[in-house]
Amino acid sequence: MTKANSDSGTILLLASDLMLSSTVSGYAATAQLEFQSALTVEETIAHIARLGNCLLLVDLGLPGLNIANLAHHVPENILATAIAYGPHVHEEKLAAAAGAGFSQVMSRGQFSAQVGRLISQHSFKIN
Repeated sequence: MTKANSDSGTILLLASDLMLSSTVSGYAATAQLEFQSALTVEETIAHIARLGNCLLLVDLGLPGLNIANLAHHVPENILATAIAYGPHVHEEKLAAAAGAGFSQVMSRGQFSAQVGRLISQHSFKIN
C-alpha cells in the first residue's frame, strides 16, 4: 500500500498481476494518490466500503471474477469512473464489463499504455 494524502483520493486495483500492480502504484504515488490493491471481489468491496471514494481499476482476466456481481456491489459514483481491462480476445468479458456499467472498458494493451494518463486525469478531477 502506498499512502498519500487521503483527501486526494485513492486508486483501487483489483488484479493479481504484481508487475502491473507495481506500475499502477508508481503512477498513484506520482499523482500523490493513495494506492490499494485487492485480489478478490470481497476484498475490493471491503476496501470500497472503507474508502468511500476511489478510482476502481479491474483486471477482467482475474480467475473466477464475476464482473456483474462486483458491479452490483459498487456504488454508482465509483462505477461511473471505474475502468475494466482485459485481453482483447476476451470480447465477452469486455462486453460484460461495459454492460455492467463500467465507464471505460479497454484491452489490456490499451490500459497498459494509458494507465499513467488515466490516473493523472483522476488526480486532476479531485484536486
